[in-house]
Amino acid sequence: MNERLKQIKLHPVRYYKSLIKNDPQGIDLTIGEGHFNSPFNAKLKAYEALLTNNTKYSQIEGDKALRKLVVEKYYPKYDENTEIIITNGSSQGLFNVLLTLISSFEDEVIIAGPYYPAYYNVIRLLGAKPVVIDTSKSQFKLNRELLEIKVNKNTKALIINEPNNPTGVSYTLSEKKELLNYSVEKEIYVIVDEIYRLYTDSSYVPFHDLLDNNSKKYFIFINGLSKSHLMTGYRIGFVLSNPLFCQQLRKANYLIVSSISSIMQQAAIGALTDDYFCEFVKKYYLNNVAMLLDALKFLKVPYVDTTCGYYVFIDVSKFNMSGREFCLFFSKNYHIALVPGDLFGVDYSNYIRVSCCKDVTDIVKFVEFFTSYIASISQISWL
Repeated sequence: MNERLKQIKLHPVRYYKSLIKNDPQGIDLTIGEGHFNSPFNAKLKAYEALLTNNTKYSQIEGDKALRKLVVEKYYPKYDENTEIIITNGSSQGLFNVLLTLISSFEDEVIIAGPYYPAYYNVIRLLGAKPVVIDTSKSQFKLNRELLEIKVNKNTKALIINEPNNPTGVSYTLSEKKELLNYSVEKEIYVIVDEIYRLYTDSSYVPFHDLLDNNSKKYFIFINGLSKSHLMTGYRIGFVLSNPLFCQQLRKANYLIVSSISSIMQQAAIGALTDDYFCEFVKKYYLNNVAMLLDALKFLKVPYVDTTCGYYVFIDVSKFNMSGREFCLFFSKNYHIALVPGDLFGVDYSNYIRVSCCKDVTDIVKFVEFFTSYIASISQISWL
């Protein structure tokens, strides 16, 4: 068997979810899966595809109409015929991208910590070296100074998750320009995972808006509909890059899945015609985040400040517990499942992640229980 695969341990988010599995009072704030159902238009188009027998193999690179729609809505600088590949979710998109990039055991891929665990594991599985840069001292962002320390002749790419999971952090325009210029200067690929891109504020400027024909050669965008359209079970993702890179991605797509489900691609087309659904979900979950941040500020609990994404990363060190201990304590005593920070890197053992893509009443209850817990361990006059 593959020795590298045997060494990989899947991150146990579902373990923490299972702690309240049979608890009638349980509240799950672990997995980043929205509590609303997927959009009606997606279901309607999937049903229509079944009734009209649109059930055959699709094109290897994905349905042409879907590729056209994605480009028009999100990536207008890219060509719908040569610069986009539809994948079986963004996770497969990530695997395809790294499979296409990594060619040697000496290759290194830089990850900004804290990071989505799959980045680290897929890089290791493919035989390359993941190089984690701790960003906790730089507002949880990569910058030129940090990269200068780690970049060398073996550096193949860096991964930027924006907004970040688990912190929700995104980059300013000037910070993006600095990273763009540095990557072009060093001729390093930049993999931008934009799966949470919907959950941003009015100041957000996507990386692809800054690209010219030269810098475009070094950028690879990964996205999908699991978070924006709450279509986690449909498995629709997409990757955009230059034509030469996409030619190789197309081969990977064929070898791994042959083609993406025709039915689910039709569902994606249906979902992308309904902007109202996305805007409603965005406002709902960002409001959850804002409410939780306001409560944490009032309670004087440290957290990573953000206006994007739908996670909140909380420092629980003041309670003399690690993130894991805090999660176990809260699931046992308050019936709330949370995720410890060390799942996103060993440097973050004092943090927990709260998923806010839930019913607002769940967030309210978490705030109430957190307040009650703080009151039980301290003398606070206003409680």
